[in-house]
Order: sequence, then C-alpha cells, then structure tokens
Amino acid sequence: MKRVGFVLLLLLGVGLCTGFAVAELTASQWLDKGSIRVGDTAMVTLNLIYVGDNATQASVVPRVPYGLMTSGPGMYMVTLYPGHPEAVSYPVIAEQPGYYDVVSSISYTEYGAMRELQMVSPLVVINQIPESPPPAAPSSEPRDNSTPTEPRDDTPSDYQL
Repeated sequence: MKRVGFVLLLLLGVGLCTGFAVAELTASQWLDKGSIRVGDTAMVTLNLIYVGDNATQASVVPRVPYGLMTSGPGMYMVTLYPGHPEAVSYPVIAEQPGYYDVVSSISYTEYGAMRELQMVSPLVVINQIPESPPPAAPSSEPRDNSTPTEPRDDTPSDYQL
C-alpha cells in the first residue's frame, strides 16, 4: 500500500512539473472512395479545427506509400483561426494493386511548441478489369450445318447390284 501511494505521488509530481497537455487541434481524414482501380484517383480530405487563442499556421504533408502517388504539391499550408474549420484536399493516384495506408502529417505550433499529428485512412487498389475479347468475325467460308451421320462401312455387301 505504501508503494501505491508513492507511485501516485510521483505521477502527480511529474504531471505538475511538466504540465498537462490539452490538444487544441482536432483533425479528421477521409477518402471519397475506399477502393479504386489501378490508374484511378481518390480524393483525401482533412478537416481541421483549431481551438487555441490565436491563429496559427499548419502544414499538411501527404505521405503516400510506394504504389500510390499524389499529383499535388508536396506540402499544403493553411492558416487556422480559432473555432473555424478548414479543409485540405489532395488527390492520390493508384499505380499498383494492394492494400495501402494513406497518411497525412499535420504540423502546427501550439504555445511556441511544434506539434505533429498523423492521420491514416485505408485504401484498397485492385487491378483493372480486362476488357473482354471482341466477338469473332464471321467466316467467309460456307458452313456445313448438316447433322453428322454414322460412318459407313464401304464393304461390297453394302452395295446393291
């Protein structure tokens, strides 16, 4: 019992010395499609809400894995005002089939300290569906539509004289 009290006192002291962190940025991320084909594009959208006292700058960096690519800039900068939602969107293009995690890194300053969040959304990429072969062109040779018959035994007994 003595140890439990000591541990609680130690944790309380550490909390008072370091301060308690309260997140002032709320972020969510979603994809407009959960599954796409190779060559198709999905849009990633982040919704950011800052509840700090003053406006702050935030950067959003797409971190797409090998097999996906993005056609937008490498970083998006946005000014966040307290209580006002901001949206950041960027495209991802599928290059190879597979299961991927689309990651967005969000960096911002909170009371002089740099903070970073990472948002993750799953994406499934499937192969293109192969096109069916075109129907066969009609042949210019005449077709024999007769029904097959039993083979004949051409022995002399079959012939009438």
